[in-house]
Formats: sequence, C-alpha cells, structure tokens
Amino acid sequence: MPKRKARSPAQRPRWLWALAATAAAIFLAGEAVVLMRSESGQLALARHLRMGDGARLTQIVGRQIRRGLTAVGVSGDSIREGVSEQGPAPVRWRVGISPGASLLQANYAVTRSLEARGGVVLEGRESWSDRGEEVVTLLVGLPKRATHQVRLVRGPPAPEETRPEPARLAIVLFGLGEEPAHADSFFELPAPFAVAVVPGSRTSQQVFQAAHQRNREVVLHVPLEPINYPQVNPGPGTVLVTMKPAKIAGMMRRYLDQAEPVAAVANHMGSLATQDMAVMSAVYRELRRSHVPFLHVNPAAGAVCKSLASDLGVVYAEPDRVLDREARGDDPRALERGWKSILEEARDRGRLVALVRATPLTRRWLPRALEAKRLDGVTIVPLGSLIRRPATL
Repeated sequence: MPKRKARSPAQRPRWLWALAATAAAIFLAGEAVVLMRSESGQLALARHLRMGDGARLTQIVGRQIRRGLTAVGVSGDSIREGVSEQGPAPVRWRVGISPGASLLQANYAVTRSLEARGGVVLEGRESWSDRGEEVVTLLVGLPKRATHQVRLVRGPPAPEETRPEPARLAIVLFGLGEEPAHADSFFELPAPFAVAVVPGSRTSQQVFQAAHQRNREVVLHVPLEPINYPQVNPGPGTVLVTMKPAKIAGMMRRYLDQAEPVAAVANHMGSLATQDMAVMSAVYRELRRSHVPFLHVNPAAGAVCKSLASDLGVVYAEPDRVLDREARGDDPRALERGWKSILEEARDRGRLVALVRATPLTRRWLPRALEAKRLDGVTIVPLGSLIRRPATL
C-alpha cells in the first residue's frame, strides 16, 4: 500500500489561515490603539490624516516646547502664556532667557524636542526690541497648522557691579516607590524639583507619565546589582553583572524609551555593578547614544564610572549632598539640620545638587522648606542647568 504523502503547507486547512489572519488583525488593531493613545501617534494622525482634537494637539505641542526649554535650564516661571485671536497661532508664549544663556541652544532644544514627537518649527526669525533685547520668534506646531508663537527673549547683560550671582540649588526627590498615588502627591506640590523614578515595575510607566504631565524633570533611577545581591535587592529589572552586554544594552534602551525625556540617569544601588567594566561600558554606550548624563549616587570605592565616562565620552556628575536617613521617621529636626547645612554650602559654593528621599515627612516638610524667605538668596533651578550636557541635546 503506497504511503500517504505529507500535506504541504499550501494544503493546510483554511481555518488555520483564517485564524492566523485574525490574530494578526487583532495584534495590528492593538498596536493602532496604543499608537493613537500616545502623543507621537496623535501628532502623526494630525500630521498625515488631518485628524485629532485641536485643543489636545495644542496641549501636546506645548508640553514638547516645555521639555525642550527645561533641557537647557529654562525655568517654567520664565514662560508667559496668552491667547491670540488675530495672530499667526492661537497660543502665544513669551519665554525669558537669562542674559548669559544661549538663544541658539534654546532654539535647537525646542526644535529637537518637537521633532521627537512629530511637531515642527514652521518659521523662525531674529530681531531686537526697543529695549535692547535679543528676540527669536518661532512659529511651531504641525505642517500647515500652527499652534504656538514662541518668543525667546534674552535681555541685555547687566553691568558687572550690579549683577549679583545667586546661589543655585537643584533638588532631586528619590524613593517614590511603586505606588502612583504616593508619587503623584509629590508631583502636585507647587515647588520646583526633579524626581528620580525606578523603571522595571508594573507601575513605572504610569509614574513616568504622571511626572511629565506635571512638567517634572525625570531622572531614570536604574537598578544595578549591589554587593550581597539578592539579600540586598534593588527590585525587579535589576541590571546584573552576569548579564551579557547585549542584554544590558537592550534593557537600557527600553528603560530610556519608557522614561523619555530624561534629565539624567542615576544608579539605584549598584555597589557591585558600578565596579564592573563590562556592565558600565554597556550602560554608557546607551547613554552616549541618547546624549544623557550619568549621575553617580554614593560611589563605591572601586567604581569605574568616572574614569570610564571620560574614556567613552559620557557626561559624568555626582550629587553634592544626599538627605536619606534624615527623611525617615516622623521627627523633622534631623531633616531641618541637613537642609540648613545644604543651604549654607550652596551659598558658599554657588551651586549644588541635592538628593532628598521622598517620605511622608518630606511631603509635609518640603513646601515650607522651599519658601523664599527660608531659602534666603538661594535659587532653586532645574537639574539640567547644573549638569553639563553633551553639545547635541
């Protein structure tokens, strides 16, 4: 009896093909939903299909402009927003740029931030005001659809004898935990500070989005393997010294994409990983690709991070002070002593970066600590203004 020939792929039952087609359609539909809900997707629909809510698109473009300005150290207090019924765009911004800052750099940062989500600069021109201010006027939005007219205004330098140099202090809150409600209680505070958020948990994406919606600078707090792991454990998604460089690079790319834009990447623990040349080389290559500085917290004695950053062309910095134990518990006296010391050091040095652990005590204490009368000559500034960034923002 002749053997039955095996059925060729072309002879498979039609229901298999139908099932495969249905699965592909469901997958593509899901991807389309995700795309339409993202800022990039909404701008893409508006750009190519002329679809989308005008108010929502204007809000997204405005958020990208703020992100670009924050990247070069422009404070949100320097932005004045108004509505224009007769102008070339419905929203009009005046952005004050300090006399010593670069208008070209601010212009470039805004342009790059817009392009990252699909926005464009439609028009740009330079001029001088009657008061001697240098002005760059940008018309931005989507192709054939302006949403904002942005005027970057840099005043003339003040005479040296009348221009005091204020002490500048950047604050980064860390230890926000995995609970979005806890993190959001800090984001809503009317005080300027950056936030360090650990990736890898099931709620990390939600916390990153909430931080950006509140126009907070974000520090990507990457969990790195510490000595005595796993007894000492940074949490899920930790970069381990046993991982291959390609896997570490993939994790870093995923974390950076999840958190973007970021002001810096910092180590969460990592007393062992930061001493490993292969691990930090893989991390640094992704930071260099993304033009992001590395903020090294509590360096271990044998850490290779500083010297390796110089070799690989990565911007490296260390926080000047960390308030950690002082923020634990219910007694604010230790926190007050640490804060007083930070302000004195900032006045002496002229600039300082301080990390402060986010706890219930910190949440109650921070608004009063940042009152102008208590700062007494110390100005709270964005982290990006105190950490040197690569030339290509």
